[in-house]
Amino acid sequence: MVKKKADKKPDISSSATALDSAPAQIIFPELSQKSDLECRTILEDQIIVIDDFFSPVECKTFAKFIDSLPLELTPPKKRGEAERVNQRFSVTSTDFAQKLQSVLSPHLPSFPYPTSVRRPANLDNPRKPQFCNSNIRVYKYAPSQFFGPHYDDSVRDSITGAKSEWTLLIYLTGIEDGVEGGETLFYKEERGKPREVVTPPLKRGTALLHRHGQECMLHEGSPVRKGTKYVLRSDLMFTR
Repeated sequence: MVKKKADKKPDISSSATALDSAPAQIIFPELSQKSDLECRTILEDQIIVIDDFFSPVECKTFAKFIDSLPLELTPPKKRGEAERVNQRFSVTSTDFAQKLQSVLSPHLPSFPYPTSVRRPANLDNPRKPQFCNSNIRVYKYAPSQFFGPHYDDSVRDSITGAKSEWTLLIYLTGIEDGVEGGETLFYKEERGKPREVVTPPLKRGTALLHRHGQECMLHEGSPVRKGTKYVLRSDLMFTR
Protein backbone atom coordinates (compact mmCIF):
# COMPACT_ATOMS: atom_id res chain seq x y z
CA MET A 1 0.00 0.00 0.00
CA VAL A 2 1.34 3.41 -0.92
CA LYS A 3 1.44 5.92 1.90
CA LYS A 4 1.56 9.64 1.23
CA LYS A 5 4.07 11.32 3.48
CA ALA A 6 4.57 14.97 4.19
CA ASP A 7 8.08 16.27 3.58
CA LYS A 8 9.37 12.85 2.51
CA LYS A 9 10.83 12.21 -0.93
CA PRO A 10 10.56 8.48 -1.67
CA ASP A 11 6.91 7.37 -1.62
CA ILE A 12 7.58 3.78 -0.67
CA SER A 13 6.01 1.74 2.07
CA SER A 14 5.78 -1.67 3.64
CA SER A 15 2.60 -3.65 4.11
CA ALA A 16 1.26 -5.25 7.29
CA THR A 17 -1.31 -7.45 5.58
CA ALA A 18 -1.45 -11.08 6.71
CA LEU A 19 -0.67 -13.64 4.02
CA ASP A 20 -3.66 -15.60 2.77
CA SER A 21 -1.74 -18.88 3.01
CA ALA A 22 -1.51 -18.80 6.80
CA PRO A 23 -2.84 -21.95 8.48
CA ALA A 24 -5.90 -21.64 10.70
CA GLN A 25 -3.95 -22.10 13.94
CA ILE A 26 -0.33 -21.56 14.88
CA ILE A 27 1.03 -22.41 18.32
CA PHE A 28 3.94 -20.13 19.14
CA PRO A 29 6.76 -21.11 21.49
CA GLU A 30 6.45 -19.98 25.10
CA LEU A 31 7.95 -16.75 26.42
CA SER A 32 9.25 -16.09 29.92
CA GLN A 33 8.86 -12.92 31.94
CA LYS A 34 12.04 -10.86 32.22
CA SER A 35 13.52 -8.66 34.93
CA ASP A 36 16.23 -6.02 35.10
CA LEU A 37 16.12 -5.18 31.40
CA GLU A 38 17.24 -1.75 30.25
CA CYS A 39 15.40 0.25 27.61
CA ARG A 40 17.96 2.41 25.81
CA THR A 41 17.27 5.39 23.59
CA ILE A 42 19.17 5.37 20.29
CA LEU A 43 17.42 8.44 18.86
CA GLU A 44 15.05 10.52 20.96
CA ASP A 45 11.37 9.78 20.27
CA GLN A 46 12.36 7.65 17.27
CA ILE A 47 14.42 4.54 18.09
CA ILE A 48 14.76 2.56 21.31
CA VAL A 49 16.19 -0.90 22.04
CA ILE A 50 15.85 -3.47 24.80
CA ASP A 51 18.84 -5.81 24.90
CA ASP A 52 18.32 -9.48 25.83
CA PHE A 53 14.54 -9.20 25.52
CA PHE A 54 14.55 -12.79 24.24
CA SER A 55 16.93 -15.21 25.95
CA PRO A 56 19.42 -17.19 23.82
CA VAL A 57 17.28 -20.30 24.30
CA GLU A 58 14.13 -18.45 23.21
CA CYS A 59 15.91 -17.06 20.16
CA LYS A 60 17.07 -20.52 19.13
CA THR A 61 13.60 -21.98 19.71
CA PHE A 62 11.86 -19.26 17.70
CA ALA A 63 14.36 -19.49 14.83
CA LYS A 64 13.72 -23.23 14.65
CA PHE A 65 9.98 -22.53 14.83
CA ILE A 66 10.23 -20.13 11.89
CA ASP A 67 11.95 -22.82 9.83
CA SER A 68 8.95 -25.09 10.47
CA LEU A 69 6.49 -22.60 8.96
CA PRO A 70 5.40 -22.47 5.30
CA LEU A 71 7.58 -19.48 4.45
CA GLU A 72 7.03 -17.66 1.18
CA LEU A 73 9.54 -15.70 -0.86
CA THR A 74 8.50 -12.08 -1.24
CA PRO A 75 6.89 -11.42 -4.64
CA PRO A 76 8.23 -8.83 -7.09
CA LYS A 77 7.47 -5.35 -5.81
CA LYS A 78 4.46 -3.43 -7.04
CA ARG A 79 4.45 0.24 -7.91
CA GLY A 80 5.01 2.34 -4.81
CA GLU A 81 6.44 -0.55 -2.79
CA ALA A 82 9.97 -0.98 -1.54
CA GLU A 83 12.14 -3.66 -3.08
CA ARG A 84 12.72 -6.62 -0.80
CA VAL A 85 13.95 -10.19 -1.07
CA ASN A 86 13.43 -12.51 1.88
CA GLN A 87 11.24 -15.32 3.11
CA ARG A 88 8.31 -14.43 5.31
CA PHE A 89 5.15 -15.60 7.01
CA SER A 90 2.37 -13.83 8.88
CA VAL A 91 -0.60 -14.91 10.93
CA THR A 92 -3.15 -13.30 13.22
CA SER A 93 -2.68 -14.51 16.80
CA THR A 94 -4.38 -12.54 19.56
CA ASP A 95 -3.12 -15.04 22.12
CA PHE A 96 0.55 -14.62 21.23
CA ALA A 97 0.17 -10.84 20.90
CA GLN A 98 -1.16 -10.73 24.47
CA LYS A 99 1.73 -12.84 25.74
CA LEU A 100 4.21 -10.63 23.91
CA GLN A 101 2.61 -7.52 25.39
CA SER A 102 2.73 -8.95 28.93
CA VAL A 103 6.47 -9.64 28.62
CA LEU A 104 7.26 -6.34 26.91
CA SER A 105 5.09 -3.90 28.86
CA PRO A 106 7.07 -3.77 32.14
CA HIS A 107 10.16 -2.60 30.26
CA LEU A 108 8.59 0.10 28.10
CA PRO A 109 8.78 3.83 28.77
CA SER A 110 5.85 6.15 28.32
CA PHE A 111 5.45 7.44 24.77
CA PRO A 112 4.59 11.01 23.75
CA TYR A 113 1.87 11.61 21.23
CA PRO A 114 3.14 11.78 17.64
CA THR A 115 3.32 15.32 16.34
CA SER A 116 0.81 14.49 13.60
CA VAL A 117 -1.90 13.59 16.15
CA ARG A 118 -3.84 16.12 18.18
CA ARG A 119 -3.60 15.21 21.84
CA PRO A 120 -6.98 15.09 23.63
CA ALA A 121 -7.21 17.99 26.06
CA ASN A 122 -8.33 15.79 28.96
CA LEU A 123 -5.55 13.22 28.64
CA ASP A 124 -2.04 13.34 30.00
CA ASN A 125 0.97 13.09 27.76
CA PRO A 126 2.84 10.74 27.43
CA ARG A 127 1.11 7.34 27.61
CA LYS A 128 1.67 3.57 27.33
CA PRO A 129 0.64 1.23 24.48
CA GLN A 130 -2.38 -0.96 25.17
CA PHE A 131 -1.67 -3.88 22.83
CA CYS A 132 0.77 -5.56 20.51
CA ASN A 133 -0.55 -5.98 16.99
CA SER A 134 -2.11 -9.43 16.60
CA ASN A 135 -0.74 -9.57 13.04
CA ILE A 136 2.49 -11.41 13.84
CA ARG A 137 5.11 -11.48 11.08
CA VAL A 138 8.31 -13.49 10.84
CA TYR A 139 11.16 -12.90 8.40
CA LYS A 140 14.13 -14.97 7.32
CA TYR A 141 17.00 -13.37 5.39
CA ALA A 142 19.67 -15.52 3.73
CA PRO A 143 22.93 -14.06 2.38
CA SER A 144 22.34 -11.30 -0.23
CA GLN A 145 18.71 -10.84 0.85
CA PHE A 146 17.54 -7.41 2.01
CA PHE A 147 14.66 -4.95 2.48
CA GLY A 148 15.16 -1.72 0.54
CA PRO A 149 14.56 1.82 1.83
CA HIS A 150 10.96 2.28 2.95
CA TYR A 151 8.56 3.71 5.51
CA ASP A 152 6.34 1.60 7.77
CA ASP A 153 2.62 2.36 7.62
CA SER A 154 0.31 2.73 10.60
CA VAL A 155 -2.59 0.30 10.83
CA ARG A 156 -5.83 0.39 12.80
CA ASP A 157 -7.41 -2.57 14.56
CA SER A 158 -10.98 -2.89 13.28
CA ILE A 159 -12.21 -4.42 16.56
CA THR A 160 -10.55 -2.30 19.26
CA GLY A 161 -9.97 0.84 17.21
CA ALA A 162 -6.36 0.88 18.40
CA LYS A 163 -3.81 2.42 16.03
CA SER A 164 -0.20 1.34 15.60
CA GLU A 165 2.53 3.92 16.18
CA TRP A 166 5.74 1.94 16.73
CA THR A 167 7.27 -1.01 14.87
CA LEU A 168 8.57 -3.83 17.08
CA LEU A 169 11.40 -5.95 15.65
CA ILE A 170 12.93 -8.78 17.67
CA TYR A 171 16.24 -10.06 16.35
CA LEU A 172 16.43 -13.83 16.82
CA THR A 173 19.94 -14.07 15.39
CA GLY A 174 22.74 -11.55 15.27
CA ILE A 175 26.46 -10.98 15.34
CA GLU A 176 26.73 -13.63 18.09
CA ASP A 177 25.61 -16.20 15.51
CA GLY A 178 28.05 -15.08 12.84
CA VAL A 179 25.56 -12.88 10.99
CA GLU A 180 27.29 -10.13 9.04
CA GLY A 181 25.29 -7.28 7.54
CA GLY A 182 21.52 -7.22 7.92
CA GLU A 183 21.42 -4.21 10.23
CA THR A 184 18.42 -1.88 10.12
CA LEU A 185 19.72 1.45 8.82
CA PHE A 186 17.83 4.64 9.66
CA TYR A 187 18.33 7.84 7.67
CA LYS A 188 18.20 11.01 9.71
CA GLU A 189 17.52 13.92 7.42
CA GLU A 190 17.61 17.52 8.56
CA ARG A 191 17.32 20.45 6.21
CA GLY A 192 20.70 21.97 5.46
CA LYS A 193 22.64 19.06 6.94
CA PRO A 194 24.20 15.95 5.39
CA ARG A 195 22.15 12.78 5.76
CA GLU A 196 23.15 10.84 8.89
CA VAL A 197 22.89 7.05 9.07
CA VAL A 198 21.86 5.61 12.44
CA THR A 199 22.74 1.91 12.74
CA PRO A 200 21.66 0.01 15.85
CA PRO A 201 23.72 -3.20 16.13
CA LEU A 202 22.16 -6.50 15.06
CA LYS A 203 22.34 -8.30 18.41
CA ARG A 204 20.59 -11.58 19.14
CA GLY A 205 17.60 -11.18 21.46
CA THR A 206 17.33 -7.41 21.06
CA ALA A 207 13.93 -5.76 20.73
CA LEU A 208 14.19 -2.72 18.46
CA LEU A 209 11.30 -0.25 18.39
CA HIS A 210 10.96 2.68 16.03
CA ARG A 211 8.23 5.17 15.21
CA HIS A 212 6.17 4.61 12.11
CA GLY A 213 3.29 6.26 10.28
CA GLN A 214 3.72 9.95 9.53
CA GLU A 215 6.71 10.17 11.91
CA CYS A 216 8.53 7.18 10.40
CA MET A 217 12.15 7.64 9.37
CA LEU A 218 13.30 6.29 6.04
CA HIS A 219 15.00 2.99 6.84
CA GLU A 220 16.11 -0.27 5.29
CA GLY A 221 17.25 -3.77 6.14
CA SER A 222 20.77 -3.90 4.73
CA PRO A 223 21.84 -6.98 2.74
CA VAL A 224 22.93 -9.97 4.79
CA ARG A 225 26.53 -10.80 3.86
CA LYS A 226 26.95 -13.94 5.93
CA GLY A 227 24.74 -16.17 8.08
CA THR A 228 20.95 -16.13 8.39
CA LYS A 229 18.95 -13.31 9.94
CA TYR A 230 15.69 -14.25 11.70
CA VAL A 231 13.25 -11.56 12.83
CA LEU A 232 9.91 -11.51 14.66
CA ARG A 233 7.72 -8.45 14.09
CA SER A 234 4.67 -6.85 15.65
CA ASP A 235 3.64 -3.25 16.41
CA LEU A 236 2.71 -1.20 19.47
CA MET A 237 -0.98 -0.26 19.43
CA PHE A 238 -2.52 2.78 21.15
CA THR A 239 -6.18 3.50 21.83
CA ARG A 240 -5.69 7.16 22.74
